[in-house]
Amino acid sequence: MDGVVLSERIPTPQQYIALRKAMGWGEIDLATAERTLAAAAFSVCLHRGDALVGLARVMGDGALYFFLADLIVAAEARGGGHGDRLMQAVVDYFDRAAKPGATITLVPMQGREGFYERFGFVRTPDGPFGQGMHYRKAPSPSA
Repeated sequence: MDGVVLSERIPTPQQYIALRKAMGWGEIDLATAERTLAAAAFSVCLHRGDALVGLARVMGDGALYFFLADLIVAAEARGGGHGDRLMQAVVDYFDRAAKPGATITLVPMQGREGFYERFGFVRTPDGPFGQGMHYRKAPSPSA
């Protein structure tokens, strides 16, 4: 598929930093990249030659709790089904690793929910889950 190779491996920190920056996801330092890449329960990459053009990373304990943390396809690789390839590798991982009763979650970017629905995800609230939330520093308590 246009010279793009899928592999279950961890990208280099430098590749991860460059892909995040190219996609407008912000800059991180080398130590942060190393730490977050090492903490992933599962990683799958798309490479064209030596260039990282796609990445999916799952965080969690590899048994009961899973969170899809990254699904990134570089602009130059979009439109070739590469996001589907990454996501299929992720759900294949969930199917083989998740134990009965596992919690598998993600927080899609607005407007991308339909993509994940094609792979078996449902919008919340559904079942035991409420609407998604994110943490912001709590306001200072009033005196």
